[in-house]
Amino acid sequence: MTLLQYVEFQYRPTSTQQYVGSTTDCSFSHESNGLMNDRGPQRNEVTKSRASRFAEETTLHGVRYVANGHIHHARRICWLILLVCLAVWLAYGIVNGLTKYFSYPISTAVMFNYVNNLEFPAVTICNYNQFRKSHLQNYTLLREVLTSLSTSDSVDIDWDLNDMDDYLNMTEVAIKLAHQLDDMLIECTWNQEETCGAHNFTTVITDFGVCYTFNSISNSELMVTEAGSSQGLRLRLSAEQYDYFWGYYTGAGFKIFVHPKGQFPLVGQFGISASPGFKTSVRISYITSTNLPPPYSSNCVGDKKLKHSINYSAEACFYECQTDFITTYCGCRYYFFPGTEGLCNLREILECVFPAINNITDLCSSCECPLPCKEEAYEMKISFTLWPSDFEATYIANNLNKTTDFLRSNLLELNLFFDVLGIEELSQTPSYDYFALQSDIGAYMGLFGGASIVTIFEFIDCILATVSRRRRKAIVQENVGDVIKPHGKHQVSSNRTDENIAMDDK
Repeated sequence: MTLLQYVEFQYRPTSTQQYVGSTTDCSFSHESNGLMNDRGPQRNEVTKSRASRFAEETTLHGVRYVANGHIHHARRICWLILLVCLAVWLAYGIVNGLTKYFSYPISTAVMFNYVNNLEFPAVTICNYNQFRKSHLQNYTLLREVLTSLSTSDSVDIDWDLNDMDDYLNMTEVAIKLAHQLDDMLIECTWNQEETCGAHNFTTVITDFGVCYTFNSISNSELMVTEAGSSQGLRLRLSAEQYDYFWGYYTGAGFKIFVHPKGQFPLVGQFGISASPGFKTSVRISYITSTNLPPPYSSNCVGDKKLKHSINYSAEACFYECQTDFITTYCGCRYYFFPGTEGLCNLREILECVFPAINNITDLCSSCECPLPCKEEAYEMKISFTLWPSDFEATYIANNLNKTTDFLRSNLLELNLFFDVLGIEELSQTPSYDYFALQSDIGAYMGLFGGASIVTIFEFIDCILATVSRRRRKAIVQENVGDVIKPHGKHQVSSNRTDENIAMDDK
């Protein structure tokens, strides 16, 4: 059974009366044609009667006052104007709700959960100076390149007079000439009781150069059971300023970056600085984020993988995309960059890599790095004080056989700890979902028209009933036209036919 047949069956007339006379006597006089032509006024009256009855019975308030012919015209016009205004207001509210829904707005809920213990993050430290002056004696070309990068003096580099074989593997050269952690690390304490040392650190190449990571992915879990400065990592370091040389960075001291284990440390972009002559306290907060996937504006991804980082982050993705672009652009890999491609020599670094890095925004604008749906990060809050005090400086200077000025220029103390033992959770949720839209539309309909879903089905029922009746009438007219004969002698009573049609239309 088709949908139309079903509708006709449901809305068929209950009367057993037929639309035409006996089929055994199919002769109709020409008066029958006149009868069918005169049905227009009667049909209009029936339609008006049906519309008036629907207006009286519908749950859409106010319509009955417009359709009631017994009410004064002025009153009916006032009600009509009121209904039109309310209908416009209702339409505006529905459109506004739909517009808001399809903009997919987001709200962020912040919740803090206290825990009994937390895993300590990875900590990467880097000296601002990348090459020790005392070890550059046999690297004349490198000295000239570093000088040309850091001074306004014009340095003419004769590439042909230098042996480039010493610079074929710049990673090995950089690690060899960098400040060694065995020399920089004076004291290391974990959780105020355990002694640590250079063997607890891993040498890594970051966007800042040669660095050292405490508690890297290869180390076992280090758990913290108490918050505060008495727990965590305490380092006493020497910047070794006496061995500084020209370089890409002109500061003195260390760059520190706290990050999840397994994440590529972007120390140069997001690290904090610790200066000699000060005690720097770094309070750490652990934060997790949950973002929403498309079509929401956060547009997060849940399974994107990176080539050089175990944990995905948008920042690491951008860095990887840019490094891949520069590697392809220059035909070689800068030793700062992760990867397995062939390394650039000094000339390629100076003439191609550095200009590309300085103009990376203009050269590379096609990186697609959406937010991860699940993300963890560590927020760093720093405070510092002069260290050591004048009294302690004299004591330390005597023990190290150094002057107090030497201490102020080279030594620093670094203390990293959780400020509170808990997890701050940031969760994105839809601020206007389907149920909110449904509630708003229902509220608009009830407020401006006293209507509900039932009202909508009343209109649907009326439309289906009208369509069904119109179709049956068309079939009747077609059947009547088929049985009329040009010279028939029999006639159908006009009164009887009018009665049948009127009974059907009610």
